Amino acid sequence: MDPSLTPADLAAAADPHTFGTYLAGIAPAPGHMGTDHHPGRSSSVRTAEYEGHRIRVVTTYDITVDDRPLPAGLDVDDDGVLSCHGLPAYQFYSAVDTVKALIRHFPGRFREGR
Repeated sequence: MDPSLTPADLAAAADPHTFGTYLAGIAPAPGHMGTDHHPGRSSSVRTAEYEGHRIRVVTTYDITVDDRPLPAGLDVDDDGVLSCHGLPAYQFYSAVDTVKALIRHFPGRFREGR
């Protein structure tokens, strides 16, 4: 931890409004979610070089819940671990488990007619 940060600094930064404003101001990475993004679709692009070869892996999830698109914003890292914009402190090994966690944490978003 940065020794110049005080507990008061940390508490102020953790304020929901302050933190939300900070997160809203972060620009997505170039090409994030692809140029063909539509509700319910998330794409991650991973690249690597190996023994002189360029590797590019695109993973796309088309997610619906109750036949409605779910704009979950899933990203996959190089180890295959999923992260989700709605649950940034969590990591998942299954897209289905990620959606289950979203339903569990945000039940109001999944009520009929929403």
